[in-house]
Amino acid sequence: MKTIQLLRTLINILFYTLIAVFAIGFTFFIILYFFPESLSMPLRNFSMLFNQPFGWKIYLIPMLTMINFTLLIIAVFLLKRGTTSFLKSDFYNENVTTSFKKAGSIFIFIGVSTIIVQLFTVLYIQNFVYNMAQVGTNYLLSMLNILAAAIDLKSTFSIIIGLFFLLFSKIFEHSRKLEQENELTI
Repeated sequence: MKTIQLLRTLINILFYTLIAVFAIGFTFFIILYFFPESLSMPLRNFSMLFNQPFGWKIYLIPMLTMINFTLLIIAVFLLKRGTTSFLKSDFYNENVTTSFKKAGSIFIFIGVSTIIVQLFTVLYIQNFVYNMAQVGTNYLLSMLNILAAAIDLKSTFSIIIGLFFLLFSKIFEHSRKLEQENELTI
């Protein structure tokens, strides 16, 4: 029971920390975009990101990062909601299985979307640099570099965590059905 309580406390700390970081980051982004003159000089230099030769494509990465961060908050909220039943020793509640299934799907989406965004970002920047420098490279070596830059450990770990929660939800779903059958036979 202490382990469940510790898990619940850590998930709560993570959840509220993520909300605070999101609020601070979103506020900074709004101030940076709409009111850059109100920031101090070192922070004001970040507004140069919006005046780069990449045009509208520079907005994709921050927007997708905000979407993924929001989805991470939702996934942690679902885990928080799922562990609430654990405190009552109600492990086979339908709320647990649906929360873990949704959280697992969100973690997989975050991992896959991060890899895809990084892949397109690296491709775009690499093509931009190669066009500026007028350099030709080996195609296989170029693709290996792109894949090495796009697939990182945290995205892979997010996919693994997502698959783990999907497996966990299947186990709880199967256990809940077995418990229901057991109650019917008694």
